[in-house]
Amino acid sequence: MDLRRMYYFNATVKYQSFSRAAKSLHISQPSLSNAIKTLELEINAPLIERTTKQFQLTELGQQFYERSKSLLAQFEVMDTELKELAKGEQLEIRLGMIESANHWFSQVIIAYQKQYPQNQITLIDTLYNQTVRQALLGLNVHGVITNQHIVDQEIKSELLYTEPYVVLTKKDHPFATKEKIKLVDFAEESLIIGMPEFQTSAQILKAFEQENITPHIQYKIERFEMIKVLVEEGLGIALLPQQYVNHHLSESLISRQVHSDFLSRNVYLSTMKDRTFPESIRKLFELIKTMH
Repeated sequence: MDLRRMYYFNATVKYQSFSRAAKSLHISQPSLSNAIKTLELEINAPLIERTTKQFQLTELGQQFYERSKSLLAQFEVMDTELKELAKGEQLEIRLGMIESANHWFSQVIIAYQKQYPQNQITLIDTLYNQTVRQALLGLNVHGVITNQHIVDQEIKSELLYTEPYVVLTKKDHPFATKEKIKLVDFAEESLIIGMPEFQTSAQILKAFEQENITPHIQYKIERFEMIKVLVEEGLGIALLPQQYVNHHLSESLISRQVHSDFLSRNVYLSTMKDRTFPESIRKLFELIKTMH
């Protein structure tokens, strides 16, 4: 069976249209139609219903699509792996990265570059659960450092560390000298957090909920760096992962521990379970797991 025709058939199902699929494949519509017809002749059964105006698969076509989709995905992984293995130590390594891991990961890069100076490292923001999964399975990244615990039969999530959240305030804020800070102390404060769809924000809000406290959220910000700017301007206080505020704070800011049984998060290294990596990529993963 011709792999190219299988690929054409999957594209047709994806776009639910011969014309749209042909355009995406950069071939003519008659060429695509002929390829699908040849595929049906090989199978000796129709795959697509041609008696209705609406695009519809036959029962056999649906089964063939599910099987062929899996086979094509495996082929793409194999093709990528072989090309990477052939390149050896001249690779572009792509990693998804949460913002709070930036400082310690820079030390990983320094150590790694001494061993593999020819390899290029590309870092990508990968913040959402589904985005992490899609990036890994779509072979857009080799691995992801994330605070999402991805539960998936095709993805492996290895725990790197657990970190608390800390409160970030100006040095002249009452929290700076308070002996013991609890979540209940936040009730009357203007709180700055990340966007609601971020896992960090969800964890913070869940902690307040578990302690039956309603926080006064004044600002919702996408980037941690902007949150620090607003705190520095005296517009509120923030809860941030400890790794993010451990370094490079301005002289006017201070971070303090918050006493709560619910305010911490896990950070993972997620990779595809059955993907084979060159030695140079495996070495990078080893450094990540030992130097965080």
